[in-house]
Amino acid sequence: MKMRKLYRVEIAPLVILPLTRSPFFSYLSSEPIELGSLVAISFGKRSLQGIVFDCAPLPGQVPAWMKWVSKVIEKQFLTAEQLELAKNVSEEYFAPLGKTLKHFLPKRTKARKKKVVGPKKFETLQSNKDELRILKAFGAQKKNTIGYINTSVFKNSKQLFVRLAKKVTGENRQTLFLVPEIILLPELESVFSRYFPSEKIALLHSKLALGPYFETWEKIRSGEATIILATRQGLFAPFRHLGLVALLEEQDESYKQWDMSPRYGGKWVAENLTTLHNAKLLLVSETPSVESRYHIEQKKYVPLTPLARLPLSKVTPEIVNLRLERFKKNYSPLSGVLVDALREALSLNKQTLLYIHRQGMSAFSVCENCKNIFRCPNSGHTLISGKDGAFRCGACGYRTTTFPSCPSCKNLSFRSVGFGSERVEHEIKKLFPRARVFRADKETMQNVGSAADLYTKASEGKIDILIGTQMILKADILPKLALVGMIDADSLLSFPDFRADEKLFQILTRFTGRMAVLRGKNHTGRLVIQTFHPESTFFQRIATLDIEAFSKKLLSEREGLFYPPFSRLISITCQGKTEEEVKKATEALEVTLRELFPKKDSGYRVNIFRPIQKITTKKLFESSLVVRIPAGMPLTKDLRAFLRKASATYVIDVDPLSLF
Repeated sequence: MKMRKLYRVEIAPLVILPLTRSPFFSYLSSEPIELGSLVAISFGKRSLQGIVFDCAPLPGQVPAWMKWVSKVIEKQFLTAEQLELAKNVSEEYFAPLGKTLKHFLPKRTKARKKKVVGPKKFETLQSNKDELRILKAFGAQKKNTIGYINTSVFKNSKQLFVRLAKKVTGENRQTLFLVPEIILLPELESVFSRYFPSEKIALLHSKLALGPYFETWEKIRSGEATIILATRQGLFAPFRHLGLVALLEEQDESYKQWDMSPRYGGKWVAENLTTLHNAKLLLVSETPSVESRYHIEQKKYVPLTPLARLPLSKVTPEIVNLRLERFKKNYSPLSGVLVDALREALSLNKQTLLYIHRQGMSAFSVCENCKNIFRCPNSGHTLISGKDGAFRCGACGYRTTTFPSCPSCKNLSFRSVGFGSERVEHEIKKLFPRARVFRADKETMQNVGSAADLYTKASEGKIDILIGTQMILKADILPKLALVGMIDADSLLSFPDFRADEKLFQILTRFTGRMAVLRGKNHTGRLVIQTFHPESTFFQRIATLDIEAFSKKLLSEREGLFYPPFSRLISITCQGKTEEEVKKATEALEVTLRELFPKKDSGYRVNIFRPIQKITTKKLFESSLVVRIPAGMPLTKDLRAFLRKASATYVIDVDPLSLF
């Protein structure tokens, strides 16, 4: 009797497993199962789903312990490139493969009936010498290299994106345009829909309902969608013939997933994605990051446009001292200078943008007598008040006694300062009841149509004053912008982050680049920056907003302090229910890490960077160690082995967004 042929199937269950063991389990099948298939399996006493990574004939007898694949749910649900990318992300960011794979798996739903769209007349692109020159440089760019485009040299960068898409889709390949925030997608879709059929364009982001999300996923898999506009979720889509990945606003921190595993960096994943597809990668920004400038100088990135930009001297920042406002008994988030500027802009029928950093609600304290900011004597960072009457430093752990006195005047009274978007909106509506005000923050932009609604109102001139957090920085949606007010510059500068100066500088250069010229006047728009610390060296540095000089200064400081781009960071965070528990764990971790790098010339540096602090949302205490590795140096086998083991106990963050 002829024995039937059996197959050994290697499957990664969609479950969190320790990194110290293999993520693959062997199952039995009477038929070959295609790689990437979604299957149902028995795992211990549970029934789970898994992804097939390998399938081969089983020689010899069947082991008694081997279970059968319960069911093939969907064949080739993931592509070969997705399987490889998932393994790479899992290994690089020390995240379980089962958990990483969930980013690649949309929830399966029934297909909806498609709306029939009638014929549409598309616009024709006008010839532009600068754009044609860049297209030629793009065509000459070698595969698996990183190109860089500085969009500050263009009046309309969206038209360049359309040209790039036409070139790539003309070669029967797909293009992926990534944006850091959903708020950017409506404008981008509006531009592309003027030149391409709607069925060729796919939008992918976290606010989509399950049905539309899965439908978009399938359009990308089939190759029907050739232009994909997405947030970072787009990196994990099932591309059929990917030819180009473009990261718009490459410097933006939203490309980093920082709050859940895998804590991946979008730029790193994009580089891996293009390598797997033999595609091209473009980094795009109006305000290139310091690290990108360094990589261009080191010839890691290939610039397709000029990088340097002249100082924006036409728009001189107006620095407003909020301490003087408090002396005048003005405790509003709006200074007298900003209120007058708002009144002028409204009278001229111009638009205003009021920016509040995302950390704007973080309170710091000002002495009610001398108006000095209460700062840490060790680190210089602002002190945060606690419920027990003491003040602490978030950077170094310094803590005052209960109800301390001001170091300058010995006064015991402090005022907590923190400006939020809702409070600013309330003040604006009270001062200018007839103004059309729109607040864009996490609360107001939760719905699927919020971004589209904002884009429509702004482009149609139905917003006089736009108030918002960092998301409004990315979208150039105010055609008559004449005034920008930074409500609270200290909320960013006082944050203990080595990138703080760079972030604020990028914000300011971005604002000045968007100013609309006030018709009938001989001057440009206004930029008002409110701060309690106008004597800061940062404000002295930005006197001319010279990007090149500022970047060189920051690079020099980063090199001296051994921060990126001269090093790579790995944060290891200990968490516990008590301070004593966290303290012991941190000390033990430090000893172990230093034993891994006994040689002084190893290039590695281990620092206890963050002190023990309480995380009220999780009711835990935590503290972090930071390992700094020379840029380009691979992790040692010992360190990799240690981090795999440590991932079960500690929070591992490779390339952390912030050290705080």
